[in-house]
Amino acid sequence: MTRLINKMKMEDEKLDLELEESNGDPNKMKVALERKINLYNRVLKESGLDDLERLRLENKREWALCHHLIMAIGKETSKKIADLTRRVSRLEKTGQNQITVFENMQKNALKT
Repeated sequence: MTRLINKMKMEDEKLDLELEESNGDPNKMKVALERKINLYNRVLKESGLDDLERLRLENKREWALCHHLIMAIGKETSKKIADLTRRVSRLEKTGQNQITVFENMQKNALKT
């Protein structure tokens, strides 16, 4: 069992390095986090883990899941903000156009 844990630790360290080298690229981070989650799930399936090892792995898995979810929510939120910004911009243009039309109508009414 210690061989499995040692192998898992080496792979975990490699994935930590991959996360650091991603330089904040969400796609690279997502892939590394998914690999970490899969790694923890594979090791947790083993029956020879003691309670402390199992608890540590479950905590690591939960941490990776949380960060993966945070990234997904952040991406979704960014899309919503961008969409709302475009909609507000269109509404402002429409409103400005209507004001211009109204002002032109007033000027034409005063001329007659």
